[in-house]
Order: sequence, then C-alpha cells, then structure tokens
Amino acid sequence: MRTIPAPGVHQMFREKCMVEDNKKVAPGHYVIRLRSRLIAPRARPGQFAQILCDAIGGGRDPLLPRPFSFLAADKETFSVLYQVVGKGTRLLSLLKKGQTLWATGPLGNGFSAAGGKECALALVGGGVGIPPLFHLAWELTRKEKLKASRVQVFLGARCKSLLLCEKEFKRLGVVLRVATDDGSKGHKGFVTELLGEFLSSFPATRGPRRVYACGPTPMLRTVSALCGRHAVEAEVSVEEPMACGFGACLGCAIKLRTPHSERPYRYAIACTEGPVFPAATILWD
Repeated sequence: MRTIPAPGVHQMFREKCMVEDNKKVAPGHYVIRLRSRLIAPRARPGQFAQILCDAIGGGRDPLLPRPFSFLAADKETFSVLYQVVGKGTRLLSLLKKGQTLWATGPLGNGFSAAGGKECALALVGGGVGIPPLFHLAWELTRKEKLKASRVQVFLGARCKSLLLCEKEFKRLGVVLRVATDDGSKGHKGFVTELLGEFLSSFPATRGPRRVYACGPTPMLRTVSALCGRHAVEAEVSVEEPMACGFGACLGCAIKLRTPHSERPYRYAIACTEGPVFPAATILWD
C-alpha cells in the first residue's frame, strides 16, 4: 500500500483491500464491503473510491478503475453499492470473501455541514445515487446526533424491486417517503414531485431548510430548479464518468456559473472540485 498526494486539500491512499462481504440486494445491484486500514476511517459522505474490478487478473482488464460513492464506512471497513452494467461491475459481483482488490480513496469533496440542529434537511436520491445519502443520514443522526425527525428522505426508483436502502433508512428513524415511476410502491411519479410538496409545505418561516441530492442528471436539474424557486440552499452530487479520479484525465468537466459578465461560466473537474457542488452554481445546459 502507498500514499499518493492528492490535488487540493485531501490526501488519498492506494490500498489492497480484502472482501468481507459481497451480496445481492436488488435485481442487478450488490453491496460489497471491503476491509480497509487507510481509506475507511477517512471516508466522508459524498466522497468516493476508485476500485479496480479485476482482482483475479491483477487489475489489467478492465484497465481503468471504476468510481463508487461510499455507502458506509467505519474505522476498519467501507461499503459501496453498485449496479452491474458492464464488464467491470460484472467481475466485481463475482468476488468472494477473502479475495483482494486495489482501491484508491477517499476522493473528491463531500457534502458540507448541515447548518445547525434546527435546520430541516431533505435528502433526495434516485437509483444508484442513493448510497451517499444513506452515508450522510447515518453521519447526521448517529455521529452528529441530529434528531431523526429533522431529516426528510425522499427515495426514487423505476419500480419497487429497484428501490434501494429503504430498510436501512427506516432503521435510522428518519422521515421517509418513496416514489416509483410505475406506482408499485409509494407515490406514483418522480421523487422530485415529493420534494416539491415538502418545500411548499415547509415555508422558511418555520426555520432554515437545506437539500442534499444525488441521482441522474435530469433529477438533479429539477432539484436545482425547485430549490431556486423556494430560495433553499442545495448541494448535489453529480454523476459524471470518471476515469482517473484525481483530475488528470479531465474527462469529468462540468460547467459552473461565474460572476463575470465577460466569462459567464468556467469548467470544473468533478472528481476533484466535486462531485458535490452547490446546486445554484451548476449550468445544467
């Protein structure tokens, strides 16, 4: 194992991790838990790890690692939830307890502080964007001792069988609402419709509000628009392709607003400046 100095303020580590558990949690979705001495105790909600998926072949095929947000982390292990979508994640799903793989992390900037114990928080997640929000909810309610009733969680999925982390959120005691596209569970429609209802029913006069979101880009775009309409601060974790994870390949650039009229936007590298950004700074076009 070796230490790599990261750009910016973070230090990242490359570490050989042993598989503690690798189980299927939904159709095509798995949670892998890895033993880690260096990455796990430093992982924060919203950050991610780059994982080489070919443990048997020594990381040669696929050559590039895959980025995964932390689902959970403690002093000795961290977990990620992933969907099998290609060769790398298919190989990852075949790993058994006791096998090892290389991981690099923690990478990127995560979610910021909640803004006080009286702040009403809304966590909005869709699909595989849900894991970092569970990590955040756990930190808020268990570590920072925020009242679970102050945390509203909105989860979205195409159907009931693909609704992720529902039981885990319930165990935290947070206020939970779900939406499915086909109406097989909870609200029939988009999870952003639930967020809109919450923002309309919880006016600023009842106290400060803050939104955290992670999921597909169309969902994040709508979250940003809703929060702008209701004058609510929001942070979103963007889902961009990340080949290196530390700003070398420039493949995850996104547009951010600037205050300069002659240059109204700039490009930010999501893996180092993000993946979490203030929603109001992103140019979604």
